Amino acid sequence: MPPKKDEGSPYEMLWFVGGILALLIALWWVQGGPEKADLRGIFLAPPPPIDTGDAYGPQVGTTTNQQ
Repeated sequence: MPPKKDEGSPYEMLWFVGGILALLIALWWVQGGPEKADLRGIFLAPPPPIDTGDAYGPQVGTTTNQQ
């Protein structure tokens, strides 16, 4: 029988992921991080209105009577 492989502690994965995250943050910081960040939103350009620009779905709380 082959010898049983030693299992690592549950914190090894946490240290591994934390180390990669710290490396990515350090690279972002060195490349100009906060100075290059802009807060324009998630779109490069605002999306155009769809059709008439009305909301989808039923109108909740309308005052019209449907018969």
